[in-house]
Amino acid sequence: MGTALCKRHCAFCQHHSDGSNERTSTPQQAGSSFYVNPSALQNRHVTLYNYKPRISKDLMVKEGEEIEILSREGEWALVQKVEDGGGENQVKEGYVPSSFVAEIGSLAAARWFFGSMIHVDVKRCLLRAENQNGSFLVWQNKEMNDIYFLSVRYGDIVKHYEIKDKANFQNLSRLINNYSNEAGYLCTRLTEPCVKLDRPSISTLARVVEWEIQYSSLQKGDLIGQGQFGEVWKGIWNCTTEVAIKELKGVDSKLKKEFLEEAEIMKQLHHERLIKLLAVCTDSEPFCIVTELMTKGNLHKYLKSHSEIRNLDISLLNGFAIQIAEGMVYLEERCCVHRDLRTENVLLTEMLCCKISDFGLARLLKSDRYSISYDAKVPIKWMAPEIFHDQSYTTKSDVWSFGVLLTEIITYGGVPFPDKKSHEFVKDLMEEVTISPPADFPDDLRDIVLQCWNHSSEKRPTFEELQTMLMNCNPMLKTVEFLSLT
Repeated sequence: MGTALCKRHCAFCQHHSDGSNERTSTPQQAGSSFYVNPSALQNRHVTLYNYKPRISKDLMVKEGEEIEILSREGEWALVQKVEDGGGENQVKEGYVPSSFVAEIGSLAAARWFFGSMIHVDVKRCLLRAENQNGSFLVWQNKEMNDIYFLSVRYGDIVKHYEIKDKANFQNLSRLINNYSNEAGYLCTRLTEPCVKLDRPSISTLARVVEWEIQYSSLQKGDLIGQGQFGEVWKGIWNCTTEVAIKELKGVDSKLKKEFLEEAEIMKQLHHERLIKLLAVCTDSEPFCIVTELMTKGNLHKYLKSHSEIRNLDISLLNGFAIQIAEGMVYLEERCCVHRDLRTENVLLTEMLCCKISDFGLARLLKSDRYSISYDAKVPIKWMAPEIFHDQSYTTKSDVWSFGVLLTEIITYGGVPFPDKKSHEFVKDLMEEVTISPPADFPDDLRDIVLQCWNHSSEKRPTFEELQTMLMNCNPMLKTVEFLSLT
């Protein structure tokens, strides 16, 4: 395809997509998707999300309010805003999460800027039911050295436009304003920025809250899960903040010191693919941990809810695996072993982003040796063969489990190795019988699973290698077509 001159501002524009290139142009406005004349407002900030105070010194803010940052303290910022007090302006100040504010005129402040992503995540976001034809976002491509892209929903497909020139807020705003008025050489006119339902996670309950909190500060709501470690409840901390409360069983006084040491390690682990551990209660039983709340539940339940019609795009399924691998790369780099990696221990945000849960607790609350009773509470079919040979559990054992998790994803939450009972499965492992994914498994993913299931743990790939392999299974189309800002 040749290069064509855009009608609006001499921008060279071509597309980078999986579908056709029809153009439409309907006269609608894109809404307040960017700020005008940001150069005069460089010292002002804007709130990106609503924030309800958690403690007395916090400040309530609403999305889109203009504020001034007075100081920063880690994840928190002391800010002030001016409110109309019925004829007299009132200055109010207090703390809000630093990640909830951005400088006016910066890319971070734009509703349409989503930061660094991979293309399968862009597709997942734009194809949500809340978005319409012409919904769009700007992002930096992790797979291509953080090159900027404009991506647009066009019917049931997503088209990607690579931005070749130096991208900044003012240039991108002009571009978006331009194509909000008419399609030009895009597939369709830009309408509204992609919905952004997830808020940044905060690693502490509040700015000045102790790691050990009182059980009385928690109010339990609905039971949302249970497993071999205990029960998980939806809850409220300090009458202000929604949290998940996991009440642990099997942690007696002898294990309390070890639990606190392990929890301290977990507290230092911060990654977007890991559930945030916020606090612990160990002054009296029941011991519990407090984490951020994931209202969409776990990945296993989500997959099972689609198992009848099997209507999820393979790129979405592969995207789940990539996200989980990304979180495991982080744990692998820190020599942290999960020991219970399966879809039930992967939770979902509103935007269907994966977060690994129970990392660290699995190592703490399980003994080094398993008593093989074959009951349903022990995840026998996720365990690597070395476990049954009384060998050490390593990150390569997690790699084996990841291979099983991949079969769960592709089979929509199906039971692994359904033709074998647990004792038959263990017998095959100990005799080094070759096991294989289901017959209708995609060929490229089959090869990855078989590498995960190498009986020699040293020969299994690392999670970093797995992440690369998975991304190569669904690559973004290579092209020299581009969108120029000049």
